Amino acid sequence: MVLSRHLYWRFMFSFLSSFGPEIPLSLFLMGLLGLRAKVWPKASLYVAAPPEKVFELVDVSHGKQEDWGRTTTRTDMLDHARQYFRKTYSTTLASGVVKSFSAEFSIRARQQPNRIEIQREGLEGKSLNNELLSQVYEVTPEGEGSRLTSVYEWGPRPLLAQLTARADLWGGAYRLKGLAETGVPDNRPYQFISAGVAAATGALSLVAFAMLLGWIVSALLIVALAIHEFGHLLAYRLIGQPWGRMIFLPFLGAVALPRLPFDSQGQSVFSALMGPGFSILLAAGCTAHVVWADDVVALLALLGLIATVLNIFNLLPVEPLDGGVALRSVLGRIMGRHARFGLMAVGLAIAATGIMMSQVVLVIFGGLAVLFNIKDRKIDAGLAPLPRLQLSISAFAYVSLVAAYVTLLRFYLEMLALLHNVA
Repeated sequence: MVLSRHLYWRFMFSFLSSFGPEIPLSLFLMGLLGLRAKVWPKASLYVAAPPEKVFELVDVSHGKQEDWGRTTTRTDMLDHARQYFRKTYSTTLASGVVKSFSAEFSIRARQQPNRIEIQREGLEGKSLNNELLSQVYEVTPEGEGSRLTSVYEWGPRPLLAQLTARADLWGGAYRLKGLAETGVPDNRPYQFISAGVAAATGALSLVAFAMLLGWIVSALLIVALAIHEFGHLLAYRLIGQPWGRMIFLPFLGAVALPRLPFDSQGQSVFSALMGPGFSILLAAGCTAHVVWADDVVALLALLGLIATVLNIFNLLPVEPLDGGVALRSVLGRIMGRHARFGLMAVGLAIAATGIMMSQVVLVIFGGLAVLFNIKDRKIDAGLAPLPRLQLSISAFAYVSLVAAYVTLLRFYLEMLALLHNVA
């Protein structure tokens, strides 16, 4: 009994000693990302056009159509007396399919040509999460032109969605500026702003990771993350969507956000697996260099190892990792409303493995998988289910990716052991 108690406390000390400052910090940041709050993004810029012309662009009228790149909007006045109207947003995918949704608004106040306030309608009894609640445009004379100030009110949104709301608002403001000044809407700022957000958050993440890992390893990690997330962005394009956004998360990693919701579980699984699937080109390429090159470049070997470890971790079958997202859709197709019990079982298995291996990160993600599914929820609600063929392909693709990365990891571990013995 004394011996077993001694072994128990020795194990607990070994397990708890694996905690580092990055663990509570990462948990804090993950919790912060999940917090929802209302957001009032504001954009203000100078437009070289008279107030009357600028106001005409933001005013509401029956039959008005606007071009927003791949998305067009049409305004239909439903009640002229109450100034009640519906906006229909239509996005043309690469396949030619048009996805549309509509929302109803009313004009709360209009002071032509200086101010218009638009209020969202039809949300009674519905969740306000991620919903656009109001729009306010102010146009004031400034010099020979005007100053356009736009303020949107959004219902509770997660932190990343708050960031994209601001990016979208500024992109829209610059589009209106181009339309007022040249007669042609300028949609390029959307691309520039998205690239700027990726670059700024990438630089911030580089500094954050450098505090823990050093500059060289951090730079290689950012490269591996960028290629991984580009795989997701490429998947969005392949299913017909516009390019999505890439945002780096200091101390956590990165995320690729689609512009539009998915239509099917097949799209969800494909997009999730394209991250590690595209990254296999980087990991395999670096490994090929190590195997066949006469003069091995240490940085390429290190990059290959980092890409391998990163994607093995992302393939863990727990949400919000890519493997967990794919598993969620697969189990949702197989088990229906009982899929959450399967996800909880996988989470418990991952947590138990983490305890046995003294890997705190596995325990955390396994525990999160259990917590996410304690409460009954609709998995992939509204998405077309995976056909049997896609289900088989998804399972084969997942197993193949795991096997490929495990093989690469064994290669690097054997190489490191060989170098250690030589030294």
